[in-house]
Amino acid sequence: MSKGGITVLVIASIVFLAIGFVVGQVVQATVNTPGSEDDPLVSQSYVEKLVGERTATLQTQIEELQAELDSIKNPNGTSTATTNTNTSTTNTNTSTNTNTSTTTTTKTVEITGNSVNLRSEPNTSATILGSAAKGDKLTYVATQGDWYKVKLSDGTTAWVYSSLAKLN
Repeated sequence: MSKGGITVLVIASIVFLAIGFVVGQVVQATVNTPGSEDDPLVSQSYVEKLVGERTATLQTQIEELQAELDSIKNPNGTSTATTNTNTSTTNTNTSTNTNTSTTTTTKTVEITGNSVNLRSEPNTSATILGSAAKGDKLTYVATQGDWYKVKLSDGTTAWVYSSLAKLN
């Protein structure tokens, strides 16, 4: 091989090496960091967290739809669905004045569904303000149809579907 042929071969090798390096850098910049939320091969803890969140949301929607279906099937107000409930005691606040002693009973709503949406209005298409877990107790405010209006710890009010909660 002649000296000119070797020079062309060396230059072509350097050009291909440079192109390979640039392409490698571009590919590396566009690929997600391993183990991050954007990585298709994410860590197990991220997957478990994501699946748990989505499962809780779907479970809440199923419970709300089941409760709504029960109310449509049985409009007289008695539920045909079996619901797991916990027995609880009613909170009693006692206040004493200098002249008299009075006892005031505050009604509570205990959540019986696994994860229940707290809504801005008494319907399933209303904005979700938050959620409550099974066993949570919220202060009862009022009833409208099949919905309980409750007061949250921060003072805001929300609505809970009655088939997913128990009035104490």
